[in-house]
Amino acid sequence: MMNNIKTAAIVGAGALGLMYAGLLSSKLGQNCFFIADGERCDRIKNSRFSINGEAYAFPVKKPEEISGSCDLVVIAVKNNHLDAVPALIKNAVSKDTVIISVLNGIDSEEFLSAEFPDTEVVCCVALGMDAVKEGPVVTYTSPGKLLIGSAGRAGSNGITKLSRLFENCSMKYEIPDDIIRSLWWKWMINIGVNQVSAVTGACYGTFHSDEGLQQLMESAMFETVRVAEACGIDLRNDDIKDWYPILFSLGAEGKTSMLQDIEACRPTEAPWFSGKLIKLAAQHDINVPVNRTLYRIIRTKEKLYSEDKNC
Repeated sequence: MMNNIKTAAIVGAGALGLMYAGLLSSKLGQNCFFIADGERCDRIKNSRFSINGEAYAFPVKKPEEISGSCDLVVIAVKNNHLDAVPALIKNAVSKDTVIISVLNGIDSEEFLSAEFPDTEVVCCVALGMDAVKEGPVVTYTSPGKLLIGSAGRAGSNGITKLSRLFENCSMKYEIPDDIIRSLWWKWMINIGVNQVSAVTGACYGTFHSDEGLQQLMESAMFETVRVAEACGIDLRNDDIKDWYPILFSLGAEGKTSMLQDIEACRPTEAPWFSGKLIKLAAQHDINVPVNRTLYRIIRTKEKLYSEDKNC
């Protein structure tokens, strides 16, 4: 008989990590906990979080305090912190663990599979959520849904385990026919809306109504489609319109994760969005001027606030 997921560890206590901790703890209780080290561990341990007005205090463990493997490990850090993840979770991972990553981009599953070749890494796309974190307070109007699919491991049962857990936690999910296409589709969305929001400061509500902003977003997405086609990924121009129903469902005051990074003077994920796209485009001799421009603006913003003592 297949075992159900009874323990879950989360790495990353940002907006998404906390949102999923709140949802998963409804079923798992204290068996849903964070893994962190140093100052991050102390901060989570000493924080009383508010998620959509409900108070939470989550357990947190240092890597060396973990004595047995977890059924599920959720990676919810930003891409620039991914390299530190293997050392954090190694004591929580065994051949029976299921790992999912809700990171933006198209690289994290491959990285985690290489680090933990005997453990199942299920491909995962986090879609349609609008969580915003301000200090210990997380708010969202839509928790979105998770798209999950096999990373190619023969005899895998991770999808079934996750399906049962998500249903028990009232978390929406889908199992698409082509999870790699879904990963690239979400990447296309991030390349468009995240980066344009970062350079303009626009919340989702502005994207709902401003045609000029929509056109700029679509231009970045069209370039992504061209590169995807050259890489053998089944992404099409028509896929862009499928984003709009999700966009219009997001709260008008909500902000993309990259805009939140810009406003907090944090490093952004631009190297994993337009930066990655520019490299792939060069391999196929494709010109991506919109993404080159967005990348330069975002990186300049980062440079300016990294030098600003008041930031």
